[in-house]
Amino acid sequence: DSNLSYNDRKTISRRLIWRDLAYYQLFSFPNMCEESIRQHYSQTEWVSGEEERQRFDAWKKGRTGYPLVDAGMRELWATGWMTQSVRMVVASFLTEYLRVNWVKGCEWFHYTLVDADPAINSMMWQNAGRSGIDQWNFVMSPTAASQDASGNYTIMWVPELSGLKKPLLHSPWKAPTEVLKQAGVELGKNYPHRILVDLKEERHKMVENVLKMRHRNQSANDDKGYDLITLPNGKETVVFTKK
Repeated sequence: DSNLSYNDRKTISRRLIWRDLAYYQLFSFPNMCEESIRQHYSQTEWVSGEEERQRFDAWKKGRTGYPLVDAGMRELWATGWMTQSVRMVVASFLTEYLRVNWVKGCEWFHYTLVDADPAINSMMWQNAGRSGIDQWNFVMSPTAASQDASGNYTIMWVPELSGLKKPLLHSPWKAPTEVLKQAGVELGKNYPHRILVDLKEERHKMVENVLKMRHRNQSANDDKGYDLITLPNGKETVVFTKK
């Protein structure tokens, strides 16, 4: 009976279904804001101590040296909101590259978001941290910046880089010294150096840590290598598992 187009109805319906799925998960797993649904994933090795503090602090403050990530985190602190696609970029960066426990990100989002919802927020972070029912089968690039094709979003929240054009806007460390000078950018002074230099290596470490954890918990896998989770009724079921 709606006058909306098919695509609009589809979009609204999908969002409502995802919302209700999140509520069902929280009902079924009431501690999912801080405890892995895939219980053995609580044994995953994350960074810790001073390294964790430095990485998490830079992420929270939008000072990672990765402009799109920093734009999102600065917007979050200033407004209490960011678009869904950028939320996925910053969450993926925290868990897959910075290797900070997803619980930290979940807590920070719940503290800062004006639309914070314990079910929806924790479902997203569980999936980003691989411990949820539906692991993300992708890793969002912090430099490809398809979420900010024009560059205007990054310039709005990281104005110190406004003198740079794409693609250097999202990868200022690639800019020649003269280009940085003309743009008024001094890396390490008015904009931070990258907190991570080798993203490929950091990602490799994260994947290795997950594989080691899964190897130690082979009883939590079925004969095809998929993770098993225990439902509230005590029964086990197979869930999608990222390779």
